[in-house]
Amino acid sequence: MAPAARARARNRAARGKPSGARAVAGFSGGGDGARMLYQVAGHDRGQLDSSLAWLKTLPVKCDQFTVTGKDGSTRTAQVIETSLPKAGDSRQGLRLTLQGPVGSNPATVTLDLAAVRVGTNAIAVTNGGLGGTEADSTQQAVTLGTRRLKDVLAGKTPAEQPPGQQESLTRP
Repeated sequence: MAPAARARARNRAARGKPSGARAVAGFSGGGDGARMLYQVAGHDRGQLDSSLAWLKTLPVKCDQFTVTGKDGSTRTAQVIETSLPKAGDSRQGLRLTLQGPVGSNPATVTLDLAAVRVGTNAIAVTNGGLGGTEADSTQQAVTLGTRRLKDVLAGKTPAEQPPGQQESLTRP
């Protein structure tokens, strides 16, 4: 790799930007505003390990803090570690809860974040919203996403639907 190309790759990695291919899918459901964003991308392995190590520190470094809005209203934020299925080479799960007013109404936003490294590739899942989060959905996205990524990296074509769902889609 030419020196200029190496420098560009280091700069992308330092900013957390993918060094390879990237795919993003978003999902929303129900009237509660819950959303899931699923991303997979190729990265520099050292940057991935560094990012996962940094994520692991957040529940201790950030734990609980107060955010002040432009209007002076305050919101309480809490960051905790969550467990993820044993998927990929390394992984980190977090839950962010933000409580405070939206207009004159009290509100709570809950977001799960899951990051999984598979070789030099990463899966990132954010899931939640005002209606809370379904930890099972985050865990299923990690498990199935890791399996699909491993299939693609092995040169296989992953199933269109997760195992066991093909049958439920064809039943009347």
